[in-house]
Amino acid sequence: MTNDSKENNSKQTQAPGQNQPQYPYPPPYYPEPEDEINLLDLLIVLLKHKLLIIGIVFLTGIGSVIYALSLENIYRSEATIIPRAEEKSAMPSALSALGGLGGIAGEMLGLGGGGSLERFETLLNSRIISKKIYEKHKNDILPAIYEEDWDATNNKWAADVEEPPTIQDTTKILTELLSVNTDIKKGNLSIKFDLKDPTMAKKMVEYYLVELSDTLREETLKDAVENQKFLSEQIEKTADVLLKEKIYALLAKEIEKETFARAQNPYSFQILDPPIISDLDKRVKPKRRLICMLSVIVAFFIAVFLAFFIEYIQNIKNSEDPERIERFQDSLKLRNRE
Repeated sequence: MTNDSKENNSKQTQAPGQNQPQYPYPPPYYPEPEDEINLLDLLIVLLKHKLLIIGIVFLTGIGSVIYALSLENIYRSEATIIPRAEEKSAMPSALSALGGLGGIAGEMLGLGGGGSLERFETLLNSRIISKKIYEKHKNDILPAIYEEDWDATNNKWAADVEEPPTIQDTTKILTELLSVNTDIKKGNLSIKFDLKDPTMAKKMVEYYLVELSDTLREETLKDAVENQKFLSEQIEKTADVLLKEKIYALLAKEIEKETFARAQNPYSFQILDPPIISDLDKRVKPKRRLICMLSVIVAFFIAVFLAFFIEYIQNIKNSEDPERIERFQDSLKLRNRE
């Protein structure tokens, strides 16, 4: 037997794959291409259910127009205020000469600060001011807020109102209708009130401005009385003539502060832009055009989704076993069991 025949016999007896080259890594795997979404198929589905889509969008548009027209107009009155600058007649040297007493007096006199935007905003949003306004002007507020439940002729609640709203309920509504915005960069604060009656909206802004001024004034006058009493006691206890003169200066500052509090109107702030009665064509709510546009857009997407869902159900019925479809419908209670 020749060498060539031996080699051929050995190749034939070798196991398959023994002479194949070995790779350090397995061959790359290429997944089978998935079915791509055909835009033409999607367009066919939309055209197939075009009557459904057009009908839903049309009915939604008609309904949104009717709903938008049924909403009552809401008007807004607005005012802009800034803090009033306080004059500081007491010198820092006078306070430092008083030592610990000067620190206490400085805090009591409120030197170095006055009305701030943050304080104005906190007071306006508080329930205390809204409650005071309700107690003073409830005869004007109740008919404006509870128009349907209030008997304007007899100036009382209507006969069909079993449980009239409490003070807390009305105060909560007032705080919701009020909007207070602070602009730190410009250093001003805007007060807005939304109501059906534009005249009453203007009055409500004025009520809040007056009540804010009165609240700040009462606090200042109360502090002034206490501070004067404190400084007068310190004058009687102090024997140093120089120290007495400095305390007298602080007492004069406190008297000056009380005088300004009684004279300034409004106190602690200035009204840059007073409230006005809004024109009847200057409503802030409702945004009827926006309501109609959003309703139509949402209805269109819902109709498209419904069209594809109906097409999907029809494809399942055509491709799957009818018995399985029947069991699926029974499980979802789409029809009554026989």
